[in-house]
Amino acid sequence: MNPNAKLLFQKDQIGLGKRKEATARVFLVPGEGNIIINKVPGERYLQYNTTYLNKIWDPLKKLNLETQFDIVVLVRGGGLTGQTDAIQLGVARLLCKMDPQHRSILKP
Repeated sequence: MNPNAKLLFQKDQIGLGKRKEATARVFLVPGEGNIIINKVPGERYLQYNTTYLNKIWDPLKKLNLETQFDIVVLVRGGGLTGQTDAIQLGVARLLCKMDPQHRSILKP
């Protein structure tokens, strides 16, 4: 990780998602489209379940940004389904925080 990456992990650059008992803190880092959940590659953390992976990528795919960012997530509580939904909400909220015009695309 480059030394400028610490600047990206600031309180105002976080997307918070909650679903049932799961809470996810989501960060978008410029990259080539990787998911890292609790310091583990996203595919392995989500047990190679393509449904969960596609659900996380949905907000970025709708905006055609899937190859511009890496998703870094700290998640706790709940099961994999609740955690996946919390991550998806966190990604969408962070994208809306970055550009308010994204809300009209992501809301439906």
